[in-house]
Amino acid sequence: MEPLISARNIKKHFDVGEGILKAVDGLSFDIYPGETFGLVGESGCGKSTAGRTIIRLYDPTDGELFFNGKNVYDLSRREMQEVRKDFQMIFQDPYASLNPRMTVEELVSEPLDIHHAYKNHKDRKDKVIELLELVGLNEEHAMRFPHEFSGGQRQRIGIARALALNPKFIVADEPISALDVSIQAQVVNLLKDLQDQFGLTYMFIAHDLSMVRYISDRVGVMYLGHMMELAPSEELYENPLHPYTKALLSAIPIPDPEIQRSRKRIMLEGDVPSPINPKPGCRFVDRCAQATDICRKETPVFEEKRPNHFAACHNVK
Repeated sequence: MEPLISARNIKKHFDVGEGILKAVDGLSFDIYPGETFGLVGESGCGKSTAGRTIIRLYDPTDGELFFNGKNVYDLSRREMQEVRKDFQMIFQDPYASLNPRMTVEELVSEPLDIHHAYKNHKDRKDKVIELLELVGLNEEHAMRFPHEFSGGQRQRIGIARALALNPKFIVADEPISALDVSIQAQVVNLLKDLQDQFGLTYMFIAHDLSMVRYISDRVGVMYLGHMMELAPSEELYENPLHPYTKALLSAIPIPDPEIQRSRKRIMLEGDVPSPINPKPGCRFVDRCAQATDICRKETPVFEEKRPNHFAACHNVK
């Protein structure tokens, strides 16, 4: 199967005065039609910046992104407007991502207005109602304002807005992290149902490793702007290769007291280094118990270590 999205050596750097902050520093991966690609890592590792750069909310510092055979980063503003219909984003904070002065109808129809994607006012209203019903809301919600809804309902409004133009690819940037635990599963199940119904392709960004395992087909692990490991979901969780992935997975609680007591937790020492002007070598070297001299001198190549299982580590053969 041909990939829907092909990222090649994507970089996003910010000049912060005291140096160059390398938020994303050379990501390469493919995302296939109809799959959910999970992206995990600690806060500040560059996950959200990667998602925004991929759909060109941020212009990249370097790299290529191929969508349907075209390099999206080479497109003009006018050409990008056509591609923009196929790229949408569900934002992390449902309280900040919805304009409090707009009604739900205005919020959901905004993409339709921008792209002139309706024939008349009735067509527009019918489309809004159809979108609201898809996400579990109804017609009477259309004239209300965001402050009248709970966090879970607001996120459903955000999902309805993302679906308005029938996109092919959606970046879900930690869409459940601001919600109550009881609501998180409802929103994730809604995303899965919509994916089955419309053949959507997701990039699901999160730090909840258990939820990522549930929803994702393949998972990439980021650390300080670099991809450390990438594999099919079950393979990554059952047979992690990179020391950082092993440490992350050891922190997931298991709801069995006997197993939980017998598990060995891998504790990472030291603080996460600054992404401003990083030193050469592996980004994880200062916190890795397996680090050797070559880890301090050379950045490991992100390569296939086992079939469909990629890692960037000198000590993984």
